[in-house]
Amino acid sequence: MRQHTVETSDGGHLRVSSFGDGPGVVLVCGTNTVAPTYFRTARRLSKGLPVHVYDRRGRPGSSLQPHDYSMHTEVADLGRVLDATGSTMVFGHSYGGAVALEAGLQLPVRRIAVYDAVPNIGGAVPTHFLPEFESAVQRGDVHRAVSILGKGISAKLNASPLPEPAFQAVVRILAVATRKGRAWKGTVHSAVKELALLDGHRPPAERYADIPVPVLVLFGSRSDEFYRVIAQALSAQLLDGRCTAVPGADHGALDRAPGVLISHLSEFFAHGY
Repeated sequence: MRQHTVETSDGGHLRVSSFGDGPGVVLVCGTNTVAPTYFRTARRLSKGLPVHVYDRRGRPGSSLQPHDYSMHTEVADLGRVLDATGSTMVFGHSYGGAVALEAGLQLPVRRIAVYDAVPNIGGAVPTHFLPEFESAVQRGDVHRAVSILGKGISAKLNASPLPEPAFQAVVRILAVATRKGRAWKGTVHSAVKELALLDGHRPPAERYADIPVPVLVLFGSRSDEFYRVIAQALSAQLLDGRCTAVPGADHGALDRAPGVLISHLSEFFAHGY
C-alpha cells in the first residue's frame, strides 16, 4: 500500500491510499468513516486490479470541509483522484455511494458500484435526529454523538434492549478498541454537513436515469430496510443497472470484506478493466 496526496481544485488536499499502481477503482468512503476502514476490502479487491481509497474532506490527512461544502465539492474531489490515478471506475459505500452516483451524471466514468448507497430518494434516509446530533458534536461529546447517529440511522440499533448508559458504554469501548471507533473523534464534525446535505436534498429516483454506464447496486440483506428500498428504487430507473442483495451482510460489511461481496465487485469491475 502506498500513500500519497492529491491536490484539490480549490487548493486543498486529499490523502490517498493506493493498493497497486495505475488505473483501477477509486473507493469512496461513507459518513463517519476513514480510509483504513476499507483497507481489508481494498486489499482483497486489488488482487484483480488497483484500488485507490481516499480520505474525503473533513478526515485526518485531508483538508477540512469548505464553508460552501456541497455535493459539487465531493464530485470535484473524486474527479481529481480519478485523474491522478488514471482510473475510470468508482465504488462507493453509503454516503460515498451517493457521491459515486452523482459522479456518474457529471464525470467520464465507465463503471460504478455502490453498497448501501444513500442518495436520499424520497426522503428514505432517516435524518430526524440531526439537530440532537449536531448539538452533541458542538459540545464535543463524541460518544454521545456517535450513539445518536447510530440509533438515528439504524432502526435495529434503536431497538436494542440495552439501556442508554450501557449502550454508550459499548460506544466508549468501541472508540478505544476498534480502528473505526478510534477515528470517530476526527470524523463526527464532517458528518454534520453530510447529513444536512442529505436532509436538504431528496431527489426522485428518476434523477439517476441518465447515468449512461453500467451500475451495480448492492445492499446488505442484514442492513436496515431503507437501504433496500433505495437500492430497488434506484436500480429500477437506471439505464444499465443491476440490483443484488449480499446475503448475510450488514451496513458495516466492508470492514470485514466478506468473500461474497468481493466476488460481486471483482466480477463487475473485471468487465471494465
